[in-house]
Amino acid sequence: MSSLTSINTTRVTPTTTVQIAATVKPDATKTQQPTETERAVNGSEKIDNTRTDQTRANNNRAALVAELDPAEQRVLENLKSRDREVRAHEQAHLSAAGNLASSGATFTYQQGPDGQRYAVGGEVGIESARVPGDPEATIQRAQQIRRAALAPANPSAQDRSVAVNASAIALDARAELAKQVQEERGQSAVDAFNEVAQSADQNQNRSNTPEVETVPIDTFA
Repeated sequence: MSSLTSINTTRVTPTTTVQIAATVKPDATKTQQPTETERAVNGSEKIDNTRTDQTRANNNRAALVAELDPAEQRVLENLKSRDREVRAHEQAHLSAAGNLASSGATFTYQQGPDGQRYAVGGEVGIESARVPGDPEATIQRAQQIRRAALAPANPSAQDRSVAVNASAIALDARAELAKQVQEERGQSAVDAFNEVAQSADQNQNRSNTPEVETVPIDTFA
């Protein structure tokens, strides 16, 4: 597992801003409103100011990075690579989980030598509760959970654990469904279970959408 560095935040006491408004004697006969041209000019000035601030911030960051020594540069590149890997990993879970995702991805961060925060870990919550009284729906949900857990190119140990648990849930649900089929049709237990297993496999093969109460599908580490 990657070791995470705690980020200490310094509390800054806010200063009090006093707004001073000039008193203007209103014109009793006419209230002046800005013209369309004036509003357009003001809006354009705000956009230009925002772009100027962003450009200044980018230049400052670039200057800071340029001052890093080789060791710090390597740390920064590793963090950038890790950030991309973590975000792609969690996005794969989200895309495969579909409506079973109980939330978006959450990340843990490490501050780099450039002062920026980079994702070094993450997780996605997945609805894992069985569907009460409906073993067939439970089987389909478990299959989707398993596909979601194994969706990333390199599933973590937690991902694999979730997938194994989903397989166990599906197996239990198949046994429950087989019992129902057996009672309804008078089949033997073996025949009923085989029929249910074959039907579930066919449903899984037809599904093109990669498929957990809520569990984190992984804590990327």
